[in-house]
Amino acid sequence: MTYIQLKYVNKKWFELIKNNIKDFPNVLLQIGLSMTDTCSGEPEKHYENEVYSGKYDQNIVEFCEGVKNLGVPCFVRLGYEFNGLSWYGYKPKSFVKAWKHVLNKVRENNVENIAWIWHYAPEGVKDYMKYYPGDNYVDWWGVTFFSKKDLINNNKFIKDAQIHKKPVMICESSAIKIGTSEGKKSWDSWFKIYFEWIHKNPIIKAFCYINVDWSKTQEIWKDWENCIISNNSFIRKEYNKELKNNQYIHNMSAKQFLKLVNN
Repeated sequence: MTYIQLKYVNKKWFELIKNNIKDFPNVLLQIGLSMTDTCSGEPEKHYENEVYSGKYDQNIVEFCEGVKNLGVPCFVRLGYEFNGLSWYGYKPKSFVKAWKHVLNKVRENNVENIAWIWHYAPEGVKDYMKYYPGDNYVDWWGVTFFSKKDLINNNKFIKDAQIHKKPVMICESSAIKIGTSEGKKSWDSWFKIYFEWIHKNPIIKAFCYINVDWSKTQEIWKDWENCIISNNSFIRKEYNKELKNNQYIHNMSAKQFLKLVNN
């Protein structure tokens, strides 16, 4: 998982990414591609209007070239958490125009190793369908899961994804404000609920867990606790046990993967 603002996309950024993934065969890259200058409380700095007007077309071309050159499957969350007006500021009509503009440019450049994820913020604006660019412009639907409250807010979104016949990715998740330090208590308070929700909703086809000590990141997240799975032996054991379930597909070549899912 990595993040970049569209206006700052360039060859050097992709060279850095390629260098970082070279030692990980069969990696699937997940890119958060934003159209705002900030995620720290200044929603007026969004610029999707400038995106659909063509101001950043060269950046889109460089993005296409960079993704092609990576040579690995890439999940891209354009304008991720699009409905979080209090922290990103996207407006429904301009967001849809920008989304379609970007995807049309990407299609013109014949990029074949991208899947586009429409990523919803469960604590954001509830009328999320105003932001929907349409089934022909979206490959996956995406959600955030940080708390039990998110689970409740995500349930309607999950049902709508089923109606639109789109697979769902949990794009961002972490046991925030619970952490991993308390072993079984931490597991029961977050991980158990998280995995039960995944099992309950087979339309969820992928999850991404942010494995980080949040207290050592930015100031705004310092109270989110240490969420590193290996931080606690009980959490690590239970997590490994969970992933032994044959519901999960682990690292393998594209050829092996396609053989497995096509059977």
